[in-house]
Amino acid sequence: MAKKAKATKPATKTPQAKPEAPRGAKTAAIKAALKANPKKTAREIAELVKEQGFETSANYVATIKTKMKGKKKAKAAPAPTPQAAAPALPKDAISLAWLEKAKVLAKQLGGVKEAKQAIDALAHLMD
Repeated sequence: MAKKAKATKPATKTPQAKPEAPRGAKTAAIKAALKANPKKTAREIAELVKEQGFETSANYVATIKTKMKGKKKAKAAPAPTPQAAAPALPKDAISLAWLEKAKVLAKQLGGVKEAKQAIDALAHLMD
């Protein structure tokens, strides 16, 4: 049995590929165009970006625009603080921290009776 000759492809020149833009360049161009022209539609922005040399669609521009809006909303809403969630206390309520400070003061002054006299004298001076 005779061997078949291998079929060779004719030598063709490969066209010179233009250098590709760095990753994320098209998205950056779309974001810049959106910031510069916030009132334009996605189709108009896509045309602006095409003039810069990036092939894109209006749908892709709309997707980028939506993602940019979502990030703004997330940053605008601060997380609730634990103090805001706490129930309102009556004006005459004393916290544990205040009681601990009063205990230290009473110990420094020699007892509760002496601490009370010092506080009364202070109140008299402040009036």
